[in-house]
Amino acid sequence: MLERLEKRVHELEQKLAAQPAAAKDAKQGGGALTSASGDKQALDDLGRKVRVLERKFEVEKEVATDNAKKSPKFEMGSDGLRFTSAEGDHTVRLRGSLQGDAKVFMDDNARNAPSGSNSARGNNIADRFELRQARLWLEGTLWKDIDFKIMQEFGGSTSSLFDAYIDANYLPYAALSVGKQKTPLSLERLQGDADGNFLERAYPTYLASNREVGVMLHGSFAKPGYELEKRSGPVDFKNFVSYQLGVFNGSGDNTSPANVTTDTKDDKEFVGRIFAHPFQHSGVDILDGLGVGIAGSWEQPMNRAVASGTTATAASLVSPIGQNAFLNYANQGARANSGTSTITANGDHYRLYPQAYWYYGPYGLLGEYVDSSQKLLASNGAATAATTVKKTIQQDNHAWQIQASYVLTGEDNTFQSVKPRAPFDPSAGNWGAFQVVGRLSGLTVDKASFSNLGSTNSQFYLLDPTKSIQKANSFAVGLNWFLNKNVRIMTDFERTSFTGGGGTGAGTAASPYRVTDRPSENVWGTRFQLVF
Repeated sequence: MLERLEKRVHELEQKLAAQPAAAKDAKQGGGALTSASGDKQALDDLGRKVRVLERKFEVEKEVATDNAKKSPKFEMGSDGLRFTSAEGDHTVRLRGSLQGDAKVFMDDNARNAPSGSNSARGNNIADRFELRQARLWLEGTLWKDIDFKIMQEFGGSTSSLFDAYIDANYLPYAALSVGKQKTPLSLERLQGDADGNFLERAYPTYLASNREVGVMLHGSFAKPGYELEKRSGPVDFKNFVSYQLGVFNGSGDNTSPANVTTDTKDDKEFVGRIFAHPFQHSGVDILDGLGVGIAGSWEQPMNRAVASGTTATAASLVSPIGQNAFLNYANQGARANSGTSTITANGDHYRLYPQAYWYYGPYGLLGEYVDSSQKLLASNGAATAATTVKKTIQQDNHAWQIQASYVLTGEDNTFQSVKPRAPFDPSAGNWGAFQVVGRLSGLTVDKASFSNLGSTNSQFYLLDPTKSIQKANSFAVGLNWFLNKNVRIMTDFERTSFTGGGGTGAGTAASPYRVTDRPSENVWGTRFQLVF
């Protein structure tokens, strides 16, 4: 309507512009002047109407703007679904991830197997497709300073709650997170589950606890003279110095996150970590991305089950990419007068994790080492007290890894994955980003685990040395193709060689095992990954 009035006003203005000619004609008669006078009156009336409508339009616009300020915002894009309150104090974000894997094992034919070997000892391993990850999670912020995360895993045979915590961030140097979360130990474990360079993590991760229920004090500090960067989650990899101090239920090495929501023991696990970027903002660009830290834990479990009979209640140790168990606490060794034999964690258990990474342009390095020592109590489970034998060892296990990566297309290499400059679009000549990676990793299990803790006539072995390895060393290479920031295709090859873990139990009375080395594992794996 406003547009029509403006058009009418424009027509009248044109008529008024012709008034001088009309006035000249008026000398010959008054009709034209009377008409011009009437048009001027109509123009004034229309002008008043226009001004009223313009003011009404301004008021409606002000009301709409005010309502927009009070309305929540909805965004949908490559970062998932995000709902934000009008003032920005509250945010809820829906995210998800999906990983589909294929693994092919080479040179595992039964014809190459030594006597007594089977799939549990590295032969006849089934090639397989796996739904490695299928997750949905909610994360967000309430009242500007209270973060939260709830993540459910739907992959595998059962659905499991992986993360569920509240993180109060009123003070950036002393925040408090409560709930189920990653314990701050292994550097690679703390990396995002979809951000790693390889299909699976290396050996140091498997000697750390996974996710546990507990409370953690943590904080971050900027370099003097610089602003503190906002972090995402309780563990910080952005600022000058950060720390974490936590108390958790305690669950042993690499225990499945699905099994640590409750605790029936008073003993708890204490975890601490400090990490720094010592050359951040130093002006030495090549060292700006260097991060170094150390983490440790201590607990004193009392008779926490590790294995009973033929059942393992603690996680097995597995080959990294192949994910095949090569140390299983259910495979207990020969014991005189044995009944339902058991192994429990019963005493001091500590871990020490020095760790570091370095990123500069397309280059990246990451390394960590772990010394894990746990006191294990084993029993032969004899039928009578007179024949019952119990033995204790302090099992000292060690693991290490070093990995290198290079982004062929020149994008920045980071701990949080690679972001292509342009998404995959062949018609525009864009192919995403490509990264090559390599890794060396090793694991050593305490030899006392496979030694006779008894006598020649009364043998007592903690683990069966023909079914569990003493050492493992892995070499892996891979290529990662980042089609965009959400989709990645990965392909890896890994070769793992073992010491022990093969052979038979057909030995002598003095030495009941004929131990050979488990066959080397050669696996090619590929993954299609979607994260939003």
